[in-house]
Amino acid sequence: MYRFNVGNPARSGLVAIVLAGVSTLALTTALATQPAAAQTTAPQSVNITIPEGPLETALLSLGRQAGLHILYPSALTAGKQAKGLSGTMTVQNALSQLLAGSGLAFSIGDDGSVTIFDPAENAQNGETVLDPITITASRNALQNPGFVPATSSTGMKGNASILEIPQSLSVVTREELDQRGVNNFNEAVAYSPGIHAIDYPGGQGMPRLFMRGFRSQSQRAYYRDGLRNGFNPYDSDVEPYALEQFDVLKGPSSVLYGDAMPGGLVNTRTKRPTEDPLHQVQVQYGSYDRKQTAVDFSGPVTSDDSLLYRFTGLYRNSDTQINYAPDDALYLAPSFTWQPDDDTSLTLMMNYHKVTKGGSEQSLPVVNSVYSNGTKIPDDFFIGAPGLSEWESESASFGYEFNQALSSDWDFQQNLRYTYTDLDYITAFDANNAAVNADNTISVMLQKRPRVSHSVMLDNNVSTDFETGALKHDMLMGLNYGYYRFRETRANSNINRINIYNPNYDVGYTFNGPHSNDLDTINQVGLYAQDQIGLDNWLLTLGGRQDWVQTKTNDYYSRTIAAGLLADRHSTRNDAEFSGRAGLSYLFENGISPYVSYSTSFEPNLGTLASGSPAEPTTGEQYEVGIKYEPTSWNALFTASLYQLTEQNVTSTNPSNTATVLQTGEVRSRGLELEAKTAITPQLNLAASYTYTNAEVTKDANNQNGVNRTGLKADGVPTHSASAWLNYEFDNDLKGLSTGAGVRYVGTSYLVWNQTNGSQMNIPAYTLVDAAVSYDFSALSSDYAGISLQISGTNLLDKEYYSPGFYSNSVLAGTRRTVMATLTYNW
Repeated sequence: MYRFNVGNPARSGLVAIVLAGVSTLALTTALATQPAAAQTTAPQSVNITIPEGPLETALLSLGRQAGLHILYPSALTAGKQAKGLSGTMTVQNALSQLLAGSGLAFSIGDDGSVTIFDPAENAQNGETVLDPITITASRNALQNPGFVPATSSTGMKGNASILEIPQSLSVVTREELDQRGVNNFNEAVAYSPGIHAIDYPGGQGMPRLFMRGFRSQSQRAYYRDGLRNGFNPYDSDVEPYALEQFDVLKGPSSVLYGDAMPGGLVNTRTKRPTEDPLHQVQVQYGSYDRKQTAVDFSGPVTSDDSLLYRFTGLYRNSDTQINYAPDDALYLAPSFTWQPDDDTSLTLMMNYHKVTKGGSEQSLPVVNSVYSNGTKIPDDFFIGAPGLSEWESESASFGYEFNQALSSDWDFQQNLRYTYTDLDYITAFDANNAAVNADNTISVMLQKRPRVSHSVMLDNNVSTDFETGALKHDMLMGLNYGYYRFRETRANSNINRINIYNPNYDVGYTFNGPHSNDLDTINQVGLYAQDQIGLDNWLLTLGGRQDWVQTKTNDYYSRTIAAGLLADRHSTRNDAEFSGRAGLSYLFENGISPYVSYSTSFEPNLGTLASGSPAEPTTGEQYEVGIKYEPTSWNALFTASLYQLTEQNVTSTNPSNTATVLQTGEVRSRGLELEAKTAITPQLNLAASYTYTNAEVTKDANNQNGVNRTGLKADGVPTHSASAWLNYEFDNDLKGLSTGAGVRYVGTSYLVWNQTNGSQMNIPAYTLVDAAVSYDFSALSSDYAGISLQISGTNLLDKEYYSPGFYSNSVLAGTRRTVMATLTYNW
């Protein structure tokens, strides 16, 4: 047998080692951190999906999905076939099934690598024949798949090969986040196709997302650990340091997630406890006096690894490019995993998150920003009241993920999270929503918007795999529940005029009595089922879901002012909607997987029709065809997709009765998405993408000015965008040095800036340049082991650019040049 030291498997890929006079050896490895060595405790189960085909291809797939080094002479597997695998099982069982009938066996060394060998040949050579040893992939391996991912739990609600998901999916791993020095949500998804996050320096709340031409609302596009993060975009923010992975699922996804926007969703995975000890301390300083300290500790609590812990914490004190708009944060997240045996796992997750940002909307009139008429608002001008207008969100959540193997064929999973948020929010905005006044002033109004909210998200599902004749089934059935309750009041202030060039903020604001006082409650229940049916290399995915949504609103303000009204003025509405997905894939043995799919989505509407009945839910319908390619000879994933996505039952204000809505609108998006993620060599990584989106209004009702938008481009959607990031880790004399550079192009977008005649204005395209350079000081001496320094920057050329804003005649200024220095110590 031949044994090789393959180095860090997170960078290795599939390596071919040629020895003179000896057969070529193939090394299969997961894109993960070093696996744990052999253990005496029960091995951990792993969700594995491997199609029937050549044994060498099957071993490659197993290595990537389970986080294993698997070594073998390539001649040993030549011509041998393996049966397909699907389901949750131990790695030992998976290897045993793959090698069944081949005459081969496996063993594990002290370094955790698995060796495949021929017992008969070894006996002839006088070598000792080793019995197979029980092995397990470490949790680190499952959580950090390296630069190129092979599996995702988002597309199928269970860890599945990306090749088998009949929908476009982009994954950003922890390794890629670290390579690029990502510091916010927008940077995390900046190199992924099909998604466009609006840069909003100094802004508050969740990022504003456009996916496949459609804008997200009410956090319908943001999920955390498979559960919807919340119901209001002003309740939360995202800390990338706390996350292990971003999954960007494109297209309607209601079949598994319920109420969702048609363009897709982003599901993030929080950091979990690890079996391997992990200790990290990080300090950061950068542009706008950003000071941040973070810690990340993890490892076993007990000697048998049945109890694990993790603690992630972060403190930040920072300004932004907008005057008087901070970006301060405190994040604390302890978690514990209890795994008493191979069949049971319980992970408890808690976090506390306090964020303070500027309260100003920062909506800039188009004519005083993109197309300046001589009066241009400075990039750092604060449209607010320093010390008064701010956004401060304080939230705490508790949840768990429970997994139980009910039998050899059935598994149960339950995810739950409760979140409490106290939002202190005084926003500021241009009261005229128009051009700068003739005396170079902006008319500023404040609005108090305090809110207290509670939410409970719960998902239960059971999964099983079985056969009916020649058909192999992987079935999932689940019940999903969502509850959201909030109390919010709103009150406006007087208006003050602030000079944009010489601002005097020493003015007084007084607030009128509340003009709204609502208590809202949302209850959602969804029943879903999905079956993946395999026949040879064919895979048919069928799924359906029925949702029921109840929304209750208690209007205490209307009760107060309505003369003679003794009871609460409240309303209750009930919506029910069915959504589904059907997809057909063919898994070639060389790693190519073409697919075609049809999927639907829905979003409840709060509007009322002129008839007095509630508006029907807005629905989405998509046809998609694509191809995915995961080479067997090196670590890479290439995807291409074409789609047509139509949003129907779009509402607009009824010009005859502005208190009601019309529901005759339709928006259609057609597009192409291309993506490549590849470890070209163990030192060179590439992430590249291209997006073409043709989104236009296909049906519309006349507004109060008689303007109809049919045929116009959808607001805020760039037609073309492209990106590429290249990272190289030096060796030999420059060992320890890593450099990366990227370029992002965002094409022209449009907005209807004149509601009187319906004319559109284009927002110019822009190109941004990013870079990062890091150095691992252990290359100098073992005395410096674990110490690394990274300098990263975005928009290094300091390009001035704008994105469509909240209103039809406004834009948001883009993020200018930002540079960060991050010192990290791992031990």
